[in-house]
Amino acid sequence: MPSGASGTYLGAYARCLDPAGRLLLVRMARGLDEWRWTLPGGGVEWGEHPDAAVVREMEEETGISDVGGVQVAAVYSHTYERSARRPYPPVHYVGIVYDVVAGSFDLRVEQGGSTDRCEWCTETEPRALPLVPLAEFAVNLTWPKP
Repeated sequence: MPSGASGTYLGAYARCLDPAGRLLLVRMARGLDEWRWTLPGGGVEWGEHPDAAVVREMEEETGISDVGGVQVAAVYSHTYERSARRPYPPVHYVGIVYDVVAGSFDLRVEQGGSTDRCEWCTETEPRALPLVPLAEFAVNLTWPKP
């Protein structure tokens, strides 16, 4: 994409709950959203199916590779314009949110990647964390506000 041009970003993200009903979140390690929390996931590579991307990203960011199933739960779609806080070209951000069933629940922090922490969070914990908009969307999808 040429500098200054707008475009579309396609990502695949895991909404994964453990047997206690806690939601898996990861913390961004760098960039515009450094120190903010999101779902495990990321960009779909050229030619990659989003189902495969969410499994790949889940393993990279959390160490969980034992995944029993993935099913689309929702689609997050938002346009981001250039601003003082976001001095980048406009982008249409599309995030496919998958319900992911994990076969194991032990976490491993990603080394040298885009995230630096992963945690299982209860219903109240994410609302106290700095979340990216995609994570806010997923938290509200998981635990709708009254």
